[in-house]
Amino acid sequence: MRMLPRIKAVLEDAEEREIQDRSVKLWLSELRCLAYDIDDVIDEYEYDVQAAQMEVRVAEESYHRVKHKRGDDEHYDQDEHVEGINTLAFSSSQVPAISYCMVEKLREIQKKFDHIERDRKGLHLREDDGVRRTASAQNYRLTSSLVDESNIIGRKREKEKIVKLLLSDLQVSNKITVIPVVGMGGVGKTTLAQLIYNDPRICQYFDLRIWIYVSEDFHLVKLTKEIYRSTTNKSCEEDVGFDYLQDSIKKELMKFKSIFLVLDDMWNENQCLWESFLIPLHSAGIVNILFTTRNKKVVDVIRTTNIFHLGFLSENQGWCLFQQRALCDDENLMKIGQKIVNKCGGLPLAIKLLGSHLRFEKDEDKWMCILESELWDLDPGTNEIFPALKLSYQMLPIHLKPCFRYCSLFPKKRIPDKNHLIWLWMAQGYIQPKIRGKTMEEIGREYFDELLGRSLFQATKYGNNFEMHDLVYDLAVSISNNEFIIMKSEGDNQNNCRSNNARHLAVHDEPTNNEALKGILAFPFLSRLVALRSIFCYDRRIINDFQLLDSTRLRVLHIEINQFDSNFSKFNGSIASMKHLRYLFFCSLNLRAHHWTKVALPSLFNSLHSIGNVQVLDLCHYDDPIILPSSIKNLINLRHLILPHGSVMPCGISKLTCLQTLKCVVVKDGDHEGGGLGEIEDLASLTGNCCISGIAYANNVEDFKKANINGKKHIRGLLIDWQNLTCYDKFDVHIYFDAKNQVKKKSFELEEVKLEALRPHNNLKALEIHNYPGMLFPSWLGDPSYSKLQDITLQGCNKWDGSGKVLDRDLPCLQSISIIQCGMLKNIEVVQSSSLKRLVIRSCLQITSLHWLCSLHRLEKLEIRICDNLFFSAEEILPSTLQFVCFEDCFKLTSIPGLQNLPSLKELKLKRCPSLELTLEEKLSTIPSVLEIVDCPRLKIWCLRYRFKYFQQIYPF
Repeated sequence: MRMLPRIKAVLEDAEEREIQDRSVKLWLSELRCLAYDIDDVIDEYEYDVQAAQMEVRVAEESYHRVKHKRGDDEHYDQDEHVEGINTLAFSSSQVPAISYCMVEKLREIQKKFDHIERDRKGLHLREDDGVRRTASAQNYRLTSSLVDESNIIGRKREKEKIVKLLLSDLQVSNKITVIPVVGMGGVGKTTLAQLIYNDPRICQYFDLRIWIYVSEDFHLVKLTKEIYRSTTNKSCEEDVGFDYLQDSIKKELMKFKSIFLVLDDMWNENQCLWESFLIPLHSAGIVNILFTTRNKKVVDVIRTTNIFHLGFLSENQGWCLFQQRALCDDENLMKIGQKIVNKCGGLPLAIKLLGSHLRFEKDEDKWMCILESELWDLDPGTNEIFPALKLSYQMLPIHLKPCFRYCSLFPKKRIPDKNHLIWLWMAQGYIQPKIRGKTMEEIGREYFDELLGRSLFQATKYGNNFEMHDLVYDLAVSISNNEFIIMKSEGDNQNNCRSNNARHLAVHDEPTNNEALKGILAFPFLSRLVALRSIFCYDRRIINDFQLLDSTRLRVLHIEINQFDSNFSKFNGSIASMKHLRYLFFCSLNLRAHHWTKVALPSLFNSLHSIGNVQVLDLCHYDDPIILPSSIKNLINLRHLILPHGSVMPCGISKLTCLQTLKCVVVKDGDHEGGGLGEIEDLASLTGNCCISGIAYANNVEDFKKANINGKKHIRGLLIDWQNLTCYDKFDVHIYFDAKNQVKKKSFELEEVKLEALRPHNNLKALEIHNYPGMLFPSWLGDPSYSKLQDITLQGCNKWDGSGKVLDRDLPCLQSISIIQCGMLKNIEVVQSSSLKRLVIRSCLQITSLHWLCSLHRLEKLEIRICDNLFFSAEEILPSTLQFVCFEDCFKLTSIPGLQNLPSLKELKLKRCPSLELTLEEKLSTIPSVLEIVDCPRLKIWCLRYRFKYFQQIYPF
């Protein structure tokens, strides 16, 4: 349909403009609704085509099954055979006709479009209506180098660190050093730059200091003119040539030995512009550039390693700043003030603004009003927070804006993990593959990383989990238009919109009683006319009264619930009509009711054939295992299947060739209740980190071969474990064999054959083998064809004594080797001189020598623990590249040759090595920042000689 791209182009262009006219906004809203209608019709037709193709496939399977069954049957009628072929050929050539209902929808769409077009002409709309935001937002704030340091709270440590960095390279001439300060809007990047610019040491050491406010438009000529004026103290003609400017600057800068340049508020992502800007600066002796930005992508253009991420103020610093502005000493008001500071989340701009609003204010109600109100509700004339934050949104590329707005649907502090968020964006059609060979998930990760780089997401210590600063979340809520409805079941509607244009609904919080939600259905914006595309229900007890409304257009259904009633079958009946559904998530923790197992799940699974577009099916947050029906094979678009632990491998899953995620499924070897490991034979799209565990309980070697692990080229990490003892949350694919009712055959040869059959694709980057009971590893381990392998871990392989060629071939990308709890290992040959950076050997009680250690010329980290018989001869010298060295519980270790020749040493730990002795001549070439010497009695004198701390915990010598 040509109409849809044209409409989307108009809407995208409008997104870039400041539209103020209410009638124009309404017109655009109608146009957006029409785009949704067109998208739904196209999607519905594609669903019908897919359903027809599915029927053909079923017919083919049925035909071939019957043919195979009757192939030798002399009574099989030849006419019947010909009729079957004709029927099959006729079915495969058919394209489903457009139904009468769909024709009516198309007519209605055309009618609406004509009406909208007439309105456009009546409103006299033109292509240049509305000022482009990039231009209008450009001068909302200007900065200079001047700062009142007496009003600055905190940032001393940050300033000191950057000043030292700036002054550390002053002896190197003809060098340009660039230090970016990265952080979200309002965090204090400009203030920090001002403090550094005016620091007495900077003023003393740099002959010339220049401050330039850059803003969104990196106008090369304009910036060059600024440099010209600063270096020559002359005004610049408007029509002066760019070549003249750069040549003049080059000549002037030759007079200066050192220059300090601050570029405040950088947004430029064009590397060519940046390189052109730098050309005349190369003529100066030393040039140090400090620039501030919200966008890490700007840093990538600069290609520097000296990145400084500016964090938030501490709670104490935030309170001091607030007190400085509010000037309050009333005890009750101070308690409210502390809550206001917490609300600001350490963002200095917000703290300063709210403190200034309350300056000399004694009315407690007004303080409470500030605490309970949203920041964007403050007086626009004095509210600097919202423009500062909103600029980050306005500067987003057009494809990232809907992704950011969508985050307003989630409860504060509960942003989904990275993968689920990307899957949700996919479900809404926000991610469109534009680069051949890249999946939607890969492009989605690029989208996510860009939002993270622009400080709109914040990393946490929990790996794949991220968060949004409270004020950034509030920004997402404030700019989410009438399409987004956020309900709180207590009746507090965060978005007071009552528009029938709503497309996304989220219900937050747990009500005190179910009556709280019943009234929601009375609101006109939740009538059955609403074509919702998302429903998020984070309320644990409302499903009894919650209706899916006009649910047939849903793309996303996310339900977290603890309580159902007997009407759940009606709820599932609604799911059966959701032909557009892409994402289905059910969380039912603590719900083990009889009707759920006997009624709800079967009812849900009976609907699977109707939701053929579903891409994500996540049922992992249910307490009990699930047995999926064979109809799962009809979900040919399914990409991510996540089941409760213990769920049986579904039969027919081999048909799901788009499947990338499969967890957590159990394979019961020889059990006909579910599929075997061979079911994954054709799942070539399986992606990410894969774990196959419980291998000790499997006997069907042919199933291992059939699984075709070698054909899974998108698997990047593989853990093969003979037990089921590991935490498997980090894996995208988790398949394991159940120990129940299995006969465990103990045969070294059988286990070696299993491991041989599990040979991975040579795209593999990380390999772990745990609890392997064989005596020899297969020939593929260490094979040079694994040129991308970066990490090898061998753990609990207690029968392996080091025999075979395992690590004695140089793999060009291998960076880490870990050998743990290999009780029979006596000797091993490691030849990884070209790339190995990390070596860990732990709990290998029989190992005696590491004679090859000195050949590892790039080794940075060496960790040896609980190796009772390890001994170093005089020839076994540590590589000089080591930065981290640890020897613990090595009772026969008497010396560490080469320890005194480690110029890059940062961390040294020597613990519980009672025989270890270092002579007084063995002085460390550098003092490490971390030095721990514990229970090594023969090192006491050495520590005393060089004034190192010695700790005695165990040995009373």
